[in-house]
Amino acid sequence: MLSPSGAPPKLSQSLSIGTKEAKVAYKLKGIIYLGGNHFTSRIVGSQGEVWYHDGIATKEKCLHEGKLNTIEDIHHVRDRTSCMTIYGIV
Repeated sequence: MLSPSGAPPKLSQSLSIGTKEAKVAYKLKGIIYLGGNHFTSRIVGSQGEVWYHDGIATKEKCLHEGKLNTIEDIHHVRDRTSCMTIYGIV
């Protein structure tokens, strides 16, 4: 994901979409990364805890990485770059 300037866009932990009268709030739920010829992911729990998953390396397990607000570079993980974000309705 790149902005028009070529820099990665800032990822928000939450966002709202709609009009003043009818806004819908969303919260970051996951990020998909691409690299090494396959996709990996970070899953964000309801309390902001982050879990890393790589089906090849971690198999069925997810590795706990800490809280979302403590991760320094959310756009990269293990030589992979973010390519998609997933938000869910709050």
